Amino acid sequence: MIREKLIRDMIIGKEVLDLGSLGQTNSYSLWNDVYKNSGYKSLKGIDLEDASQTALSHFNVKPSKLPSDSRIVYGNFETYQFGKQFDVIVAGNLIEHVNNQGLLLQNVHRHLKTDGVFILTTPNSKWLTGFLKPNPTHVLWHDEFTLRRVLNINEFEIEKLIYYFGNKKNYNYFLRILALRQSIFVICKKK
Repeated sequence: MIREKLIRDMIIGKEVLDLGSLGQTNSYSLWNDVYKNSGYKSLKGIDLEDASQTALSHFNVKPSKLPSDSRIVYGNFETYQFGKQFDVIVAGNLIEHVNNQGLLLQNVHRHLKTDGVFILTTPNSKWLTGFLKPNPTHVLWHDEFTLRRVLNINEFEIEKLIYYFGNKKNYNYFLRILALRQSIFVICKKK
């Protein structure tokens, strides 16, 4: 998948912080797929204290099916203090779940090294799902223009923005055409 390959290539030899490490299901979590044998220097993750309960109540995913690792801490992404900075911070399909995106992005900025990279992925609000009932844990959706605005306000400069097929492992030909702009992948640096 495009998202996973791009992230894997960018974390080799780097100190990495993953936001939203548990994910709602294994198909959305990068922990078990991307970070396994990826050649990073160090890896830390964070997720909300109630992440396992949310996965169970909204998606019927048992906690035993989610990543379990001592490198994952529990707390609020918007305010948690790690006491260090990272080369790469990854927020894979996270921003659409966050109550206060400004606080999240300010905290990412604080924890990102001066020459570090912030990787953000999110569903594209202008894709076909915009007409469907949203994921019950989303608080809002972004398109390219709102992402550019919120990142700029919070002192990030977009180096690359691409559309990709989303986070499903396989699409047949027809679905692949439909899913072409399903999700957005953004690489940012501090201004």
